[in-house]
Amino acid sequence: MTQTTEKYLEGKIYQKLILYAAIAFIVLPFMTSFNELLTKAVESLRFVNAIQSVAAPFVVKTLAVILRAIGMPTAVDGSNLYLTGGWMPVKIYISWNCIGWQSFILFVFTIVTGLQGRYTRRSKLLTVLLGLEGTFLVNIVRILIPTLIAYFAGYIPAIIFHDYLGTLITLLWIAGFWSYAFGKILVKKDQSDVSEDPTVEPPVAGRKRGGGKMDQDSERSEV
Repeated sequence: MTQTTEKYLEGKIYQKLILYAAIAFIVLPFMTSFNELLTKAVESLRFVNAIQSVAAPFVVKTLAVILRAIGMPTAVDGSNLYLTGGWMPVKIYISWNCIGWQSFILFVFTIVTGLQGRYTRRSKLLTVLLGLEGTFLVNIVRILIPTLIAYFAGYIPAIIFHDYLGTLITLLWIAGFWSYAFGKILVKKDQSDVSEDPTVEPPVAGRKRGGGKMDQDSERSEV
């Protein structure tokens, strides 16, 4: 497979990822309404309670650390975050449906498409780990921004940002991550095998068949 063909295939894969993200953005209003119905339907399940009791408080504590670092006094009570810097505390409730599990599912779907090329296992593993870590950080930012909006501008602007612009941030992150991964992280198997195997001699530029015979003829002429 030539280098031009490989770049063409990578471009097609990236186009698929952008297309999926665009479709997700188009159906975003319908996804939001369906998401609310789905939330109410599964809130009584046990695994949801486990997520609510473990993951949500962890996210709340993470937000509290960041807010305190930028000088905003906060208080934490389970899944509730209180911003206590104003004349009246602002309460932010983080439910299991707000911690960003949808972003991780979307990222997993893109992994299935993005890692179809002939890449080394090490680069694939590094891509997955960096992608998961980055998705987590983006989710924290996606929750942090509406929290600040709720404190300074009120709940309604914060809800609008959370339901629509927050999802757009996730889609932009996934598109930017895969653009960086194809250019800087993922390594082709052929390149790594040649560079890592000391027994493989690198090809000599301009070498033609029959070179051995020419060398023999030159040696005879010298004799």
